[in-house]
Amino acid sequence: MDFLAEFEMIAKKAVFSAKKLFTDSPSESLSAPIPEENVHFEKTFLMLERLQDSPFFEESTPENRYGMWQGRKIIGRDVAINGGVYLGGGVREAIVIDDEKQPELEELYQKLLLDIGDNGGDFKSYALRAVFDLVSKTLPYSSKGVEKIFQDTGAIPDQKIALSKYLRRGVGECRHQALLCGYLLERLVKEEYLAGKVSIDRNFVEGRGGHAWARYTTRDGRVVILDVAQNYLGYLKDMKVKNRKWFYERPGDKSLK
Repeated sequence: MDFLAEFEMIAKKAVFSAKKLFTDSPSESLSAPIPEENVHFEKTFLMLERLQDSPFFEESTPENRYGMWQGRKIIGRDVAINGGVYLGGGVREAIVIDDEKQPELEELYQKLLLDIGDNGGDFKSYALRAVFDLVSKTLPYSSKGVEKIFQDTGAIPDQKIALSKYLRRGVGECRHQALLCGYLLERLVKEEYLAGKVSIDRNFVEGRGGHAWARYTTRDGRVVILDVAQNYLGYLKDMKVKNRKWFYERPGDKSLK
């Protein structure tokens, strides 16, 4: 199935509103397993659906799976983060990640390298924890702070706002935290400190709202979840009902290590 056909199929299946998608997930653990039919992975496709008629949107290509927004590739699952823009299923800001234009990102990356070096320089065993801790300190969760930035920049729907603006104010929500985790991990992979794959994942759970997190897959296929908003760092396979923060599994993840 080609991408456009997949998009049309998934868009038709979506039964929840964009307004609900704007709601971020609560932070408490899940008290019971979530039925798979209540978990929807169409948030990115709903975003594409609502952008279709905008003159700022460019259709997908083999190089840019989710298309372009105002000249930047749209970040979705398994798409490179640096240089891209991240939009919501519902109307809000469009977050830009670009370390050539946002020196704060480079400064944070250098701080990350120092943090890892101060702990013995073992990237394999400490890098993910170092990323998680740095993002937790840099972008504490604040819906009010995020909303204030949106209002201060004119409250224009889908307006591009640099991730560095949130770094300077020290506020973020799950999507900002996930993007920063993803960017730092992507840099570590690019510079060959790590050898895995990085993705920004998101979904929607009926009755709880939408959520985003960073996903790192090691070279041997183990999946690690970095969810700063829910204070969860660990292997996907190790999650139990008692400590489950969210439904992080992709369709087909049951066969993963």
